[in-house]
Amino acid sequence: MQESLGNKATKGTIWSSVDRLSVIILQFVVNLILARLLMPDDFGAIGLITIFIAVAQTLIDGGFGAALIQKKNPTQEDYSTILWWNMAFSGFLYFILFVSAPLIAKFYHIESLTYIIRAIGIVLIINAIVSVQINRLRKKLYFNKIALINILSCIIGSGVAILAAYFQYGVWSLVFLQLVTALISLTMLWVVTGWHPSIVFSIASFKALFSFGGYLLAANLLQTICQNLQGLIIGRKFSATQMGYYSQAQKLDQLSSYALPQIIVQVMFPVFSQIQDDQAKLQDVVLRSIRIISFIIFPIITLLIIIAESLIETLYGAKWLPAVPYFQILCLGGLFSCLQNVNFYAIAAVGKSRELFYWSFYKWGFLLTALIVSMNFGMYGILWGMVLSSINIYLTNSWLTSKHIKLKLIKSVFVLLPVLIIAVICGVCTEFIILNFNLHFIIISIFFFVLYLSISAMFGLKALNDVVILLKRLLIK
Repeated sequence: MQESLGNKATKGTIWSSVDRLSVIILQFVVNLILARLLMPDDFGAIGLITIFIAVAQTLIDGGFGAALIQKKNPTQEDYSTILWWNMAFSGFLYFILFVSAPLIAKFYHIESLTYIIRAIGIVLIINAIVSVQINRLRKKLYFNKIALINILSCIIGSGVAILAAYFQYGVWSLVFLQLVTALISLTMLWVVTGWHPSIVFSIASFKALFSFGGYLLAANLLQTICQNLQGLIIGRKFSATQMGYYSQAQKLDQLSSYALPQIIVQVMFPVFSQIQDDQAKLQDVVLRSIRIISFIIFPIITLLIIIAESLIETLYGAKWLPAVPYFQILCLGGLFSCLQNVNFYAIAAVGKSRELFYWSFYKWGFLLTALIVSMNFGMYGILWGMVLSSINIYLTNSWLTSKHIKLKLIKSVFVLLPVLIIAVICGVCTEFIILNFNLHFIIISIFFFVLYLSISAMFGLKALNDVVILLKRLLIK
């Protein structure tokens, strides 16, 4: 008997959760070790060139990954065509990056960046091949294979990076981390999946996929540039050390505001695509995703803001304390950015990539304007500008969802309020405990979550029920 979509989605959630949580934990532990072995300016040097690698990677993907998932029955010819295109185009972009590396190094006044850029740029070619294989598995909801590959490649790459840092290779430890992880992932994909491209390039297939992916590419490209522009500004206007503090604060914030929500979102996009013609069901799935994400993420972010100083000093050491206020401000933006992709992919699933592209000019134009204005107020100005942008992006995506799947904006916002109110109440109570009792932050954290779950259960919060149902399904599976 053919497995139901619900069962596939549940299994996908299980394996996606295993994948993301394992990789998150591994990256978190490795980052702690490297933060103690390396200096802030080592992390800052990698942060300075992130925008160039990120833009090139977005160009390589070209929106084809999402197009292959959105297409109901992609063929061998489709996958092969995109793979050959990715390989050729990534080679061209790496050549440009290789030649322009000295100019980038001169822009930041750091000569060693030339060699770092040329080395780390090789990841672009590797990832160009990997992305097609991963999207092929994701389309088929084979998240178990994706999990195996991601976890093992992360373990091996992390081990090499830690050894390099221990033997005082400095910033090159971070370069090795990315290169080795990508190489192991590529190798395992060919071995585990057994899939190989055909010697074919179909112009018709390329055009058909680009008709959807092209607009998504433009939207994602603008998004990538604007999201990484702050690194360009910080690196040029301030210093590599400050960039290092920002980079570390952003990594810690990304765990709560992006990585955990993405566990649900990366499973839900294929599901969104397969129920795109059933508006009522799509509305229900989107609302449930919003409730689950907010119920899990909002209290985590609230607690992190409260215990930020103790947490960062304990985890990274006193030399990273200047990153504390950066992290706290980014967490406020995380309350909104954690929900952005739910609405974004719901819109993409119903084939409205062109409108996403048009509205991206407004969303990322807003961020660009905010950054240009706020940079005149120092680092804190830049960070607050990013928070305002996160709020704007969330509201814009929610409005587009209300337009295309008839999920009213007020309804999608209203489901968040009970969770937010309870999280804030628990935060105020926890802050009172901190001010009056000298307790370890772990004890404080336990108090916070016990209080949060107790109040949620007392008021019969619907989001709590959604999470309980999801956990039961996962346990049964």
